[in-house]
Amino acid sequence: MAGQRYLHLNLVGNEINNHQGALAYERDHGGGPDRQNAYLPISEMGKAAEEGYFTAMFLGDIAGTAGSPAPDGGPPEPITAFAALARETSYLGLIATASCSFYDPYNLARLLASIDQISDGRAGFNAVTSVSDEWAQNYSMEAHLDRITRYKRADEFLDIVTALWEKREVRIDADQIKRFYSEQINHRGDFFQVLGPLNVAPSPQGRPLIAQAGGSGPGIAVAAKHAEMVFTNATTRQQAADYRAELDAALVARGRAAGSVPAIPGLVPYLGKTRAEAEELMRALDENVPYELYAPFALVQFGLDFTFDSIDDPFPLDQIPHPETVKDTIKSTYGNYLGLYNWIAENPGATVRDVTAQSLARGGAQHRKFVGSYDEFVDDLALWHADGQIGGFNLMFPTNVIGVRDFVAEVVPRLIDRGIYRGKPDTRPLRERFAGE
Repeated sequence: MAGQRYLHLNLVGNEINNHQGALAYERDHGGGPDRQNAYLPISEMGKAAEEGYFTAMFLGDIAGTAGSPAPDGGPPEPITAFAALARETSYLGLIATASCSFYDPYNLARLLASIDQISDGRAGFNAVTSVSDEWAQNYSMEAHLDRITRYKRADEFLDIVTALWEKREVRIDADQIKRFYSEQINHRGDFFQVLGPLNVAPSPQGRPLIAQAGGSGPGIAVAAKHAEMVFTNATTRQQAADYRAELDAALVARGRAAGSVPAIPGLVPYLGKTRAEAEELMRALDENVPYELYAPFALVQFGLDFTFDSIDDPFPLDQIPHPETVKDTIKSTYGNYLGLYNWIAENPGATVRDVTAQSLARGGAQHRKFVGSYDEFVDDLALWHADGQIGGFNLMFPTNVIGVRDFVAEVVPRLIDRGIYRGKPDTRPLRERFAGE
């Protein structure tokens, strides 16, 4: 159908986004590969996502151990993992997260351009600024930069990698031989000095897609200037509309068209043939979590601490700062902090156990959790799609490989039948897919 607008579905492939009871659940239900090789779940999920016509796969980067949400060190480094997955897939976009705070722009431009070559134009760069002083001290820094400074650095960083990628071309000479040309950029800025040129030829899409997770003011400003897709946090359709309006205003101020950058919120689906079956899945996963041990770490990801007497006491909301007071100093993603604070405020009487489940145990950070049947889920996605405020969803499955396979078998056919999802792979270069139909 000409002009048909389809949902983008992206898979977030990090195990830290699973329910914390997933490993025991998968062991008991015969799902997922041997966890001794941390790449194998990524491989299995990526291949399943491609079978389900997902647009792309995200991999987050855990840049250190201390203060990490993945105490075992986390998954393989994303660019390295995608170098392998690029050869195991044909259509799936590969969006690697990397920190503008810890990388050198020339080095990262080479790495991502190489993945773009290996994958024949399917690479993307999810630009983040990272959050931890402990991580920063692994990268020759005394402490992490404050929020304003690290977004200024990210802005300059993205200027550089974009210039390095765009000042390349392949020409056909008089003898019909393809030759690669690349120019110097001669960048001299506040944070970096880069001469160029880049020594990796362009892929069929020219350069990797740039994605960004901009929730605070500085983040939205960076997204409006550089991003071609934004990973958002919206737990209600009204929040999605509000973010769309804020992003569009920033885009127009930068001379870009409103609506030109798709906003794609995260979503954690707990699904079953019936709602009761989905609720039973969550309950079974919850039973594998030692909440008393997890509760003290519920807010560590934000650099915050709190005290409690019992896991079933009401959560002490007054012990954590209002989001506006920590907007520029919070040690994690502001959108996640705001989402959790609002969730606690909107659920009076929520216990320490409830907040631990929402913030940590049930996966997906503070992104929306949906619990219901396959049909209810498709109805829900259709409503969000009809609103026109979002481009799709970044899916984080509670049960890893089992969850992806179940989704592809049960939900994807229903979405196709509804007419809001592609019934075949999108073979275009990744940037073209997010640029519109």
